[in-house]
Amino acid sequence: MRRPTWIGLALAGTLGLSACGGSNPSANSTPVQTATTPHIVSTATGGTPSTATNPGGGTSAGGPVPAGTEATSVTFISPTTAFVLGTAPCDVQPCSAILRTTDRGGHWVGLPAPREQVSYYLGDGLWGLRFANAETGYAFGQGLWATADGGHSWQRATPPQPTVLSLEAVQGRELVAVAQSCRGGQGCGHQIGVYHEPIGGSWSQVASARSYFNAASISVHGSVVWVLAGSELYVSSDAGSSFHTEPQPCPARLGQAGSVTDDGPHVYVYCFGNGAAGSTQKYVYRSAGPGSSWTLAGRPPAGGDGGEISAGSDSAILIATSSGASLLYRSTDGGRTWRRALTEDDGGAGWSDLGFTTPTDPVVVHGPALTGSSRPGKLLLSSDAGLSWQAAGF
Repeated sequence: MRRPTWIGLALAGTLGLSACGGSNPSANSTPVQTATTPHIVSTATGGTPSTATNPGGGTSAGGPVPAGTEATSVTFISPTTAFVLGTAPCDVQPCSAILRTTDRGGHWVGLPAPREQVSYYLGDGLWGLRFANAETGYAFGQGLWATADGGHSWQRATPPQPTVLSLEAVQGRELVAVAQSCRGGQGCGHQIGVYHEPIGGSWSQVASARSYFNAASISVHGSVVWVLAGSELYVSSDAGSSFHTEPQPCPARLGQAGSVTDDGPHVYVYCFGNGAAGSTQKYVYRSAGPGSSWTLAGRPPAGGDGGEISAGSDSAILIATSSGASLLYRSTDGGRTWRRALTEDDGGAGWSDLGFTTPTDPVVVHGPALTGSSRPGKLLLSSDAGLSWQAAGF
């Protein structure tokens, strides 16, 4: 799910990677502990050529991590191997940065990055990163960049439409994207398309939706792909090659659907709306999969505006939301009851890329970083289904 106030996307099942605080505090709230990995002198460079390559030729091992790197988006291709898109201080913008880890954040290396600034959602730049496998990756937002060598060189790619709201890889060989032909705001028409591409092939439109909200949520579990585009819910059982419409359960009075996640046994849709500043009515619905009826699983606390949901299993479900504070809510009983797992009193910096890399190992980016702006940009990791969180040190 993506919203203008923060960057966010519900990542797929167990691998895909990738508000005024209200009442209802939880005894499970846990302060973030920052790792102590030292920074290394920055090697970031400026300029805006059409391709980005490793200035020294590079090796598969990568190079130094630019000092002061902050995260914007994260993508996991296994429980331990991940890539991060972010930004780091440099003399000449765009100052974008890409990092890689092979031990779930214990150690990081720096890689070349697309020569384009990192922006907020629907801003003038890139806000998302997805790798389909160790070699093939995509940075997206206003446009699309691609790498076929693990991030050591980047080229501009042809997007399905100029603005790529959301993108996910399916089984390492297919891409599904939600995109629109113009930027958000006046005159956009709010026509959102769902697109499919076999990696190395060409894009084809497989569904569309018209909505006031430039909202997009993609969830992948095996070959099953769920897409919330605006207020329309679609599902594919063939890795995104074709989609059909599913009834979405969100009450019409809320005005929109929010976010979808599939943990295998169940699919969850998170709905929100109709609230005062800093809080919204929130509902979580559950079904057994395509063609099954939806039932109300529970109602999360009102604190926070909007947000996204991700489930590693029926006993590990998380919601990220924000307004005056950034909040993570957690359910261990199929969405029936919720407690606050983490509170960041940050003025509402928000979240991005909430997801699970295993049924018990979630990740999220707190305060997605922007080029030229001071934001937390922390990658947070949990190994106990979101009960406690630690920050990965870059």
